[in-house]
Amino acid sequence: MEAISDLPVLHDMDADYTPQYVKLARILRDKIESRHYQQGHPLPAAKLAGEHEVSVHVAWHALEMLAANKYVHRSGSFSPYVVTWQAGA
Repeated sequence: MEAISDLPVLHDMDADYTPQYVKLARILRDKIESRHYQQGHPLPAAKLAGEHEVSVHVAWHALEMLAANKYVHRSGSFSPYVVTWQAGA
């Protein structure tokens, strides 16, 4: 997995100032939409954080963003997010 970049270098005109959690949410959304992660697939924040070299908090925020957009759902505070998005729905 490719790491999500940290803060851009000062004076870099092509730098991407998008927050890490938004970058991760976009990556995960693309994987869900391409069916790399299918409906019912669990997405544990700790595993995603390790794979993308970000903190667990960044992964949680990314998953919360996906939940707000109906891509994933979590049944309880201590359960992982699960993919709920369906193509064409």
